[in-house]
Amino acid sequence: MSVSLGVSALIFLGIAVRQWLPPMVRIWHIMLAGAIVLLLLGEITPVAALQAVDWHLIIYLFAVFSIASSLYDTGLSQEIADLLLKRVNAGAVLLWFIVASAICAAVLTNDAAAVIGVPIAIILSRAFKWKLTVVLVALCAAVTVGSMVSPVGNPQNILVVNAADFPNMLATFIVWALVPGVICLVAVFFRFHSLVKKNGSDESALVSKEVEKQAETVEVSRRQWPAIVSVVLLVGIITGDSLGRTYFHLGPLSFGWVGLVSCLPIYLAGDERLRVFREVDWPTLIFFVAMFIVTGSLYASGSLQYLLGPLQGELTDLTVTALVSFWASQLFSNVPVVELYLKLVDGAGTTGTFMMLSTISTVAGNLFIISAASNVIVVQQAEKFGATPFTFWQFCWWMLPITVFCVVVSYGWIVGLTMLGLG
Repeated sequence: MSVSLGVSALIFLGIAVRQWLPPMVRIWHIMLAGAIVLLLLGEITPVAALQAVDWHLIIYLFAVFSIASSLYDTGLSQEIADLLLKRVNAGAVLLWFIVASAICAAVLTNDAAAVIGVPIAIILSRAFKWKLTVVLVALCAAVTVGSMVSPVGNPQNILVVNAADFPNMLATFIVWALVPGVICLVAVFFRFHSLVKKNGSDESALVSKEVEKQAETVEVSRRQWPAIVSVVLLVGIITGDSLGRTYFHLGPLSFGWVGLVSCLPIYLAGDERLRVFREVDWPTLIFFVAMFIVTGSLYASGSLQYLLGPLQGELTDLTVTALVSFWASQLFSNVPVVELYLKLVDGAGTTGTFMMLSTISTVAGNLFIISAASNVIVVQQAEKFGATPFTFWQFCWWMLPITVFCVVVSYGWIVGLTMLGLG
């Protein structure tokens, strides 16, 4: 076993047993420590480490985190929570919370949706006497499933769009991912509706009044329009990019520049630009940079290629794509897995292959905390508000049925479209 593979395994183990580690140890600490160890051991050079990081993606995430932070400062989370609290039926509240989280993920990425959704989950948890850990896991499931239907719903979709160069990325995701996404979202609701009813009576696990007060406390920005303009710009540029590729044969725009342009109103006209900058989810950005370094070292070591064996020549096959992207995501997280997979296929593959990689790697994030960065963000945001988040094994147990269902539905839908000749 190579050093890179061994360090990757230790990172996975460290995150799995984090509940027994000192409270100050965060998930991003473990990933960063792994990257530093690989650099110190010479498994990857500093220059190679810098090249392994997808900086366009990091810049885009910085931009959407800025937008999410600015939206939070407008009181958006509190306003959504207030609207939901006006409904008497707890089941309807949970349904709309899941739907709203999914829509936010499709527009602003699952990572930004996680930032906005955690305080809402805390407020709802206390209001309806729901176990907070269950509501937080429901949020993870909602933003993961919601993100699969949009080309900018999550970082791995952005990587796939850049590599595949779809003629119309919005239409492609509507055809290949919308139906399974909606079906999976319905399953998420029924699964967690059952869980909140089952776990709602555990008073010791309910969120404290102090935690709820901290989630509700936000200094509302006097100027709300810069955040709104940033969202409109982001959606408008991405829609224009898709239409430009289809009707005018224009080249794809860099998502890094799209993000930077979109967040300009916040930093040029917002009255809380410094606070927004400070509130950007820097730990998650560090987590992503470290994760790219770890997987870059893993790719350079040839360990992944060795593990794939004869499958390496069949990576464009739909079943192989589904199997490899799902299981590899459990060990290395879905974003770097997609990055590595795209390097291995080197531009080969059909629309079906790319969409299988996108959807299965996304729903794979529903099994373990490490499988998707949005799960890590939910944990970190909950801890930021002083709440106790879910453990590694709680997450896995509650998510297992959803994961199996979503994988089967997504795989079946894409194989079906391919058999119809669409892929």
